[in-house]
Amino acid sequence: GACFGVSNGYERPMWFSRKDQKPEFEYSYNYQNWYPSVEFETKNARENVGLFDLSAFSKYDLKGENVHSYLQQISTANIKKEIGRTTYTQMLNKDGGIETDLTVLCLDDNYFRIITAAASREHDKFHILKNLPKEIDFKDVTDEIACLGIFGPKSKELMLKISNDDLSNENLKFGCSKKIKINNKEVLAQRLSYVGERGFELYIKMNEAKEIYNLVVERGKEFNLSHCGMLAMDTMRMETGYLHWGHDISPEENQYQAGLEFAISYKKNIDFIGKESLLKIKEKKIIKKLIMLTLNDSKPGEPLLLHDEPIYKGDEIIGRTTSGNFSFNYNKNLAFGYINTGLSKQELLKENLFIEVEKKKYPASIILKPLNAKNIRSN
Repeated sequence: GACFGVSNGYERPMWFSRKDQKPEFEYSYNYQNWYPSVEFETKNARENVGLFDLSAFSKYDLKGENVHSYLQQISTANIKKEIGRTTYTQMLNKDGGIETDLTVLCLDDNYFRIITAAASREHDKFHILKNLPKEIDFKDVTDEIACLGIFGPKSKELMLKISNDDLSNENLKFGCSKKIKINNKEVLAQRLSYVGERGFELYIKMNEAKEIYNLVVERGKEFNLSHCGMLAMDTMRMETGYLHWGHDISPEENQYQAGLEFAISYKKNIDFIGKESLLKIKEKKIIKKLIMLTLNDSKPGEPLLLHDEPIYKGDEIIGRTTSGNFSFNYNKNLAFGYINTGLSKQELLKENLFIEVEKKKYPASIILKPLNAKNIRSN
């Protein structure tokens, strides 16, 4: 069974018990009792296919004649207005700090849907609404729409077993969505994945979700489908180098510090919120920067990396971690963090780096690219 956690009022599976284990957390500062479950879930999703309940994702629908112009003004990226296209973007405060990290989907002419994290539902809603013109219609549809994530190398094979629609790369490209039929029910299928595998997010009317869930589970047996929880997703997004708002990015950081400058569009020639500050930041040397680290001697729970552990260069504290996990796919203690130093990442490769946990310093190495560097756009 599932061991549940909670996010913004939603219960959601954190991990699924194996064999005779009780689905309950046993708290520890070292090895976690859910490690065997996350090991199985992450490995199976990388090798076969995993099913994730993403219904707690926050979802807002925006409609109106000038809705695209409004989204351009509050987003750093160039928001695509082609029906079915998705844009990954951040929204900033006037100082260039990152207020939101989300995707914007064009559903129809003058009709967009914003999809963001469960935990930031009220925060992101507040940020969007405080800048919203009166003529734009805003509706929080989180509780009306369930979302199932089907991720893994066999996800497309599974999808073809439950739908007769054309899901070829030509007809449903990465970062795009289309309405399909599953069991004669209309479902919005989106080719995106937060875990770094080929995958589909299925957006379903809440009252039809159980029927489709049961079908996915039944047909998924042929492909060794496994249920996967949020702890597996968190581990896999770190393996792939994906950031999490509230830990790895926040109003304290800007996109240049976080390595997210690819989501800035100056070409759209719009004075989006924070643009003036970004242009000034762009001209300065970036001292504070996000890095990825692994421990040289990696063992599960030895130590337990979480966040806010000091990062050392020799005997000097140069930063702190923002996320930590053990990757069973790569057998590495993995951490993200910010450092404040004039050294480049390449120069840091030559330095003696450490992460301190419980007053003990563990030798660490910077990695220049994610552990999982698969190209999921073309497969």
